[in-house]
Amino acid sequence: MSNRVLIVTLAALMGTYSLRAAEEILVSSTRSSSLEQFTPSGKWVRTFATTGPYSPVAIAQSPLSGEIFVTTEFSGQQVGQLTNIILRYEANGQFDTNWDTFTVACNEPCYSPDTESLLFDSSGNLWVATAYGTGATNPIFILEYLAADLSMPNPPAQPRPIMANMYRGDQMAFDASGDLCIAGFIDEDVQCFDTSTGALTQDYHAEILASGLGIEPGGLAFDSYGRLYLSSIFTGQVIKETKKGGPLEVVATVDSPPNLLNANLVLRAGELYVPTYYYPPPTASTPDAVYQVSTSGTVADFIVGGAPPALGNDHLWGANWLIFYSTL
Repeated sequence: MSNRVLIVTLAALMGTYSLRAAEEILVSSTRSSSLEQFTPSGKWVRTFATTGPYSPVAIAQSPLSGEIFVTTEFSGQQVGQLTNIILRYEANGQFDTNWDTFTVACNEPCYSPDTESLLFDSSGNLWVATAYGTGATNPIFILEYLAADLSMPNPPAQPRPIMANMYRGDQMAFDASGDLCIAGFIDEDVQCFDTSTGALTQDYHAEILASGLGIEPGGLAFDSYGRLYLSSIFTGQVIKETKKGGPLEVVATVDSPPNLLNANLVLRAGELYVPTYYYPPPTASTPDAVYQVSTSGTVADFIVGGAPPALGNDHLWGANWLIFYSTL
């Protein structure tokens, strides 16, 4: 029995108890092809893992095995081009190389299998969204990988994917009702789906347009009251619903071009965590940063990256995605 199968089997027997351990933060450092580990207060700890020929994008952790899953871009000359390769790491990381990979393949014809967002549900099933579509004629696929299948070298996706009529999908999140939602920044939309039937349950397009804020959502989150929070990629704004159903209002403007909020949004204990991604590459005077934003609008520097060759004390160069994760 392989180490991965053994870990998944033991985790299934133990439930999530094994993950009730110390909590840390992982940030994908796209331009340095690494995952960087920080304390919950934002202090750099170590390079958790390197990502070889790929640049890391989205990160998620299995609630069963503790494994870390990472979507990727190509590095080098093809930097910025998403791939359909997902990297997997043991819960405590491995410095030199990725532990394993698997390839995302659509289980029926799709526009492109390249991926960005991924998300685990509480049962340990993995949801992976293809990034590109052409709208209704070629929707974005949201594929489900069962927890029991993730021990396989190249796990198969379940049949009948959720289909989102979008051109460009970004972060996914579960709303307060347990529906799976995805942000579409070119579409100026958020769509939510019943995970059992694949039926569309909520479409925020009209509400987003009615705000008049020019929101192109990349990151999204929901609070326990079902209110929506968004990060707007090109305007640098963090936005929230004043009540469920709207209207939307600006919480804070944390950045401006060429810094982009082209990453995820994390809502935790009343605080929002917002990575920024500088384009072109950051310099010592224009570093990437992760901001901490209160839901009332107070903005604080949480992590501030550096630039080559030093990369700063936190080794962060190209902040792209952030998660709080449990160590084993």
